[in-house]
Amino acid sequence: MSNKSAKTKPEVAISATTPDDLRDLRAFCLVVDHGSLTAAAKQLGETKGSVSRRLSRLESALGVPLVRRSPRLVQPTEEGVLYRQRVGRALELLEDATDALKEAQGHPRGRLRVTAPPDFAHTVLAPVFARFCEAHRDISLELILTDRQLDFDAHQLDVALRLASSLRDSSLVALRLLDGQMGFVASPAYLEREGHPRRLADLSEHRVLVLRQESGPSAVHLTPAVVALDGTFLRALALEGVGIAILPLTLVEPELAQGRLVRLLSGQDSPRRFSLYLLHPATPLLPARVRAFRDFMAHALLNQGRGPWGA
Repeated sequence: MSNKSAKTKPEVAISATTPDDLRDLRAFCLVVDHGSLTAAAKQLGETKGSVSRRLSRLESALGVPLVRRSPRLVQPTEEGVLYRQRVGRALELLEDATDALKEAQGHPRGRLRVTAPPDFAHTVLAPVFARFCEAHRDISLELILTDRQLDFDAHQLDVALRLASSLRDSSLVALRLLDGQMGFVASPAYLEREGHPRRLADLSEHRVLVLRQESGPSAVHLTPAVVALDGTFLRALALEGVGIAILPLTLVEPELAQGRLVRLLSGQDSPRRFSLYLLHPATPLLPARVRAFRDFMAHALLNQGRGPWGA
């Protein structure tokens, strides 16, 4: 049984990396699309002879004819049809990359998808978000309010605002915006009814309201009356006189200022501190809308001298 040699197409090696190479490819695509050297030349702003020379240079580099020329029509060869399909996709990717670069360097616009913790979004962040929307009318802010740490790729996130005592190593860029502190608060009505705790150990005799992620002060073992994920809900319970809440002090700043809640046990082995971080992907082509949001948040929360919450 004889072996038949298989016909193979000649391997093509071309490096389309210079501006001239790209213009040759674009000229070829336009000639095939319009079926005319004249029409392609008009769209490129060149002469018919210039486009013809580009085609010839490309065919010489590839070693195959890409078009059949006649006085009235230019038609692609079989190889030319295949090459047009592949080159078209490559040029689209290059144009997308160029558009992304222009957008990254240009005017901030487009959809900005941000995740943030609900408690802080409702209290501390809402006024800042409002000012950002007013300052950047061309950016559409899309918020996902959750305490879960969402995956950037799976949820198509641009920015994440997260509360943490520290951050694990990550491929994301992290900017610490503010530091905060947990504190003990209760309503005047509760304290009048149940009395003021004078020491941490006294909390064992009180109804204590805690966030699920908050372990409480290390110096005392508590049996919470209420455990919840939502600090806003615990604040409402504290205002109703249900018990002593352990909450981020920033969540209750207005109530403390108005006397509706009272801070307790300040300076006595206070519970853990935490920080608010802004995270975004580490990329040299950070979109303008992400840069605008990052810089705005940093100016509003980091550079205005509010200092640590609850200090």
